[in-house]
Amino acid sequence: MDVKKNFNLIVYLIIAFFPLTGCYGEIANKGKKAREYFANCQYKRVIETLETIKPSRRTANIDFLLGKSYIALFEFDKADQIFKNLFKRYPTFKDSLITAYLYTAERFEKRKRIDLAVKAYTSLLGIESEYNLGKGFYTMGHYYYSRNDLIKAKEFFERGIDNITDKRTLTKAKIELMDIYETIGMFKEAVEVSGSDINPDILYRKGKLSYKLAKDFFSLKELDSALVYCEKIIEINSPKILVDDTYFLMGEIYSEIGNYSNAVQCYREVVKLDRFQKSKIALLAKKKIEVLTLFNRGEW
Repeated sequence: MDVKKNFNLIVYLIIAFFPLTGCYGEIANKGKKAREYFANCQYKRVIETLETIKPSRRTANIDFLLGKSYIALFEFDKADQIFKNLFKRYPTFKDSLITAYLYTAERFEKRKRIDLAVKAYTSLLGIESEYNLGKGFYTMGHYYYSRNDLIKAKEFFERGIDNITDKRTLTKAKIELMDIYETIGMFKEAVEVSGSDINPDILYRKGKLSYKLAKDFFSLKELDSALVYCEKIIEINSPKILVDDTYFLMGEIYSEIGNYSNAVQCYREVVKLDRFQKSKIALLAKKKIEVLTLFNRGEW
């Protein structure tokens, strides 16, 4: 009796297992064909082959191949959904997915599909939030900057400043970040982010914002801070149209703190910069010099 029961059990298991064996064999054959199609750039045939396999029965490699095929045809949203499901089922596939997203984003950038590149970078950060995108941070920042989404643009530019190694890209990121800071009233941050960059556009912005800060601090009677920002403008000599105004403001600051000799020297610099002796600020500086000279002589 026991022998008969065991025999029946074995027969049952064979019958039950046979369809599964056939199923897995079919999946393996489809996977092999799909890889051949992919190698020959026949992406539609890859998709047609692999989409016939139920998602629950696909291996990680099959899903990965399917996603890459959709990407090759610029159908990113479909690929992205496949990759996200793949990550949920197989978290250990993370590094491969990061590589795929990074390659995808760079490929889209070369094809001028910045919208898709941003999607790819976003998905990458979704599975590894601290990943260093390098130049990708500029791509994302500029994308949102051009759409006037300053909050998102600011976030990616700020991350990029510390991670972008390409000098030209870093300069562009600084310029756009400085413009954002100026728009939202973060003037000190705008000056600080310029760093030691000697790009003319950056120097112009740095000088212009430094002058604004200097005037603001002067009006608040925070004279030391006002002087610091004036000196930044003199150091970079930009923007040139504000250099004489800066020297005049420095003269006012030194006069306020009682350092009249330095004040006179600053006013003289204003006069020197007035080639044609016609500007109002130069005429005013001359009067200041006369008054302070008399004052120093005790003739006031």
